[in-house]
Amino acid sequence: MILEMRNVTKYFGKRKVLDNVSLTVNEGEILGFLGPNGAGKTTAIKIMLGLLNADSGEVIINGYSVKKDFEKALKRVGGIIESPDMYNYLTGYENLMLCARMHGLGRERVLEVAEQVKLAGRLNDKVKKYSLGMRQRLGVAQAIINRPNLLVLDEPTNGLDPVGIKELRDMLRDYARQGAAVFVSSHLLAEMELMCDTLCIIEQGVVIAQKSLREFITTTDTADRLNYTFSVGDLEKAVALLNANGYEVTVSDSLIHAQITKEKAAAMAKLLSLNDVDLYSMTAEQKRLEDAFLQATHGSKDQIS
Repeated sequence: MILEMRNVTKYFGKRKVLDNVSLTVNEGEILGFLGPNGAGKTTAIKIMLGLLNADSGEVIINGYSVKKDFEKALKRVGGIIESPDMYNYLTGYENLMLCARMHGLGRERVLEVAEQVKLAGRLNDKVKKYSLGMRQRLGVAQAIINRPNLLVLDEPTNGLDPVGIKELRDMLRDYARQGAAVFVSSHLLAEMELMCDTLCIIEQGVVIAQKSLREFITTTDTADRLNYTFSVGDLEKAVALLNANGYEVTVSDSLIHAQITKEKAAAMAKLLSLNDVDLYSMTAEQKRLEDAFLQATHGSKDQIS
């Protein structure tokens, strides 16, 4: 285990922002940190990195307490919080060299990370000329320059176009495969679904769930049943046949709908075929991360952050 938050609580005045928050991130894992606006995500990240002190609880990174052994705990950590910090009057190269020298690294490593984040061609431009997406790439380059085994990123896809988002996703997946733990906070649920192995949902300062992506999108209130849609040649005959054999179905837009297990779906398809009903298609509506998130937080789409 690379990162562990143990029962972390934080107050701002009398307001409890984090309430007994616990989570873990393991080697080779990308964890997505999700929650509505004001849920406490950024506060949790700042405590994780020692930028804020918790009122109670503990953060352990690579076996060291952030509170008791700050330098040892943060030695192999890279991160971006809210927005990358850089000098606008310097070039991208000069900004990266400043970071590299702090870690005893040089030009070779700077050029290597610039290539990784697809910024090599603009490295000699001043940062003040960079777009938001380019600044974000430079921030990621700064975060990984010391080859951390824990990478903490707060909204890393800000300003990136679809190609840039995919490149970042591929880079983070590759980085995790090399044995690092990656902690990502983002409001882009569709992207988190493509990027992450594990998800942690926080609401009003309380962690309400941490489990694998597969568990989030396959766990439903109806166990292993899915919403199946059938397109058939003779709709009236098909419905009568299915009803006669005990299947509960509904019809809309000339399609048959049923909430059933995959075994029953196969049996229904076989029944239709054996009774000369043409089956044009059978599709299962998978639960998506957005559905799981909204169900877990009892929220609406405009709350997602």
